Amino acid sequence: MTTLYLCAAGNPEAVRLALAVNEAHRHWDRIVLLDDDPDKLGYEIMGVVVEGPFGTLANHSDGDEVVNLVARSTKGRDGARAKIESFGIPFASLVHPSVDLRGATLGRAVTIYAGCTVSALSTVGDHSVIFTQAVLGHGASLGHGAVLAPEAVVNARVQVDDRAYIGTNAA
Repeated sequence: MTTLYLCAAGNPEAVRLALAVNEAHRHWDRIVLLDDDPDKLGYEIMGVVVEGPFGTLANHSDGDEVVNLVARSTKGRDGARAKIESFGIPFASLVHPSVDLRGATLGRAVTIYAGCTVSALSTVGDHSVIFTQAVLGHGASLGHGAVLAPEAVVNARVQVDDRAYIGTNAA
């Protein structure tokens, strides 16, 4: 039985994304949430339950994968990534099945939500996130660990630095 661990229980859209990806291409037998806030233990989002803290990853099995959902700040996201990596579990990418990626280059462990435009010749760096309705224009580059918030637009050929956070509706 393979498990997808979603680390951080503050983003119901990410749970919906994981469910959509798994429905389109069955990757995991089960999906669970992990969160270091003990008050969230047992909390449920769309049928996915918080089963424990990030330390639960120490007991992962072969074939299990993890997604870092921390995205409020790139510093916090980077810290969570380092903590998760210490457990030796592979990271998965979550890309909504409706997103057209033809001609784009994706790094590893990226998260791309429904309704995004990832244009031809654009590049998405490792561990980056593109939220709902955001646009990465043709030839643009999103650095490693960067976040493109909902409805933000990075125009053609713009280079976004590593760990940058482009806010909602920014253009």
